[in-house]
Amino acid sequence: MKYTFVRTVLFLLSVVLVTVTGCGNSHVPGSGTVTYSSGEPVPGGIIFFSTSQFNYTATIENGLFELGGLKEKDGLPPGKYHVHLIGSKPSEGTDQDVPLFAAKYNDPTTSGIVIEIKSEKNQQIEIIVEKP
Repeated sequence: MKYTFVRTVLFLLSVVLVTVTGCGNSHVPGSGTVTYSSGEPVPGGIIFFSTSQFNYTATIENGLFELGGLKEKDGLPPGKYHVHLIGSKPSEGTDQDVPLFAAKYNDPTTSGIVIEIKSEKNQQIEIIVEKP
């Protein structure tokens, strides 16, 4: 019985590894910008690209980010992604942080941002958000 359990676990792990490493070959590189509706670049934060199966993240620095999946800057698989963002900065004169984005952008179901990564190389993504 114990042997069957170990074999089953090893089989499932191998399936997961094959699936994950198989996805790496079809990633499309790209980059993007995140700006406020005023045109000012968002100073920082994290941007999430979500599907029903995976969540990918990228770091926003001075309004710029690069797509990354399994490794930093290796791109994302083609498909549609729900996007959400998080980030804050220290508030002047207090020890509290202030959000960088309107609250609706913190959740993929309320952000209203959906992007599609196509199979062409060097995807360029432009995301415009509102200040809090």
